[in-house]
Amino acid sequence: MARIKFKGLLDLGEKEILKFYPDLKPFLDEIKERGWSYAFTDIVGEAEAVLDLEKLSFRLHYYPPRIERFEEEGKYTIEAEIGASPPAMLKVLSVEEFKIRISSEHSWSAVKIDPQRKVITYIEGVLYDYLFSKEKTPRKLSEAREVYEIAKFLIEEKGFKPEDRYVVERYKELVDLFEKPYSFDISLELTVKNEDKVPGWRELLNQLSEFFYERGLLMKLKEEKKQFLPGKKPIP
Repeated sequence: MARIKFKGLLDLGEKEILKFYPDLKPFLDEIKERGWSYAFTDIVGEAEAVLDLEKLSFRLHYYPPRIERFEEEGKYTIEAEIGASPPAMLKVLSVEEFKIRISSEHSWSAVKIDPQRKVITYIEGVLYDYLFSKEKTPRKLSEAREVYEIAKFLIEEKGFKPEDRYVVERYKELVDLFEKPYSFDISLELTVKNEDKVPGWRELLNQLSEFFYERGLLMKLKEEKKQFLPGKKPIP
């Protein structure tokens, strides 16, 4: 048997996480007081465990580049098969990052947040079926209302910011539905003056979305038939 120290994804309960982040508890209590539930996910930290090295089976594995993340190179990992039973975790040494999934009565994963960075990383797109369906059922509206209330609470009362333009667009759809705000369209024609300074298309849209968000505007890109390839510079 050997004591192994490892760093990576950990499966921990709330009690272990609050040992490192006790100031988070009032925020969690407020979520429960509003009738919502939450769960910790994507927990990264360092821990110690006892393993029987003679019974371990190692495997070298190659992960190809992920197209959805526009990766150019893959990566190798060494995986250890430890059997049917997990090792007994002796001690959690640190919890470096994690996310919290907040759910409502009708929406299992309404919003996901990174509380350390105070950003919303995901808002559930509950309006798609509603907007494109001929039968606009009350359940979909109630579900959308619940997601809207959670997102509004985080943004307006707790100071969270959307992580990227996709989160902004989801929030905009909810605001448009329940607040009926004033909206307007703008059209931009951009000329490439210095190609070396032109960012990737996704980065450019995120920067534009953040620019408008900081000025009280929620941006949504109107898709057209002619689009630039994702990850490529918006150059003709």
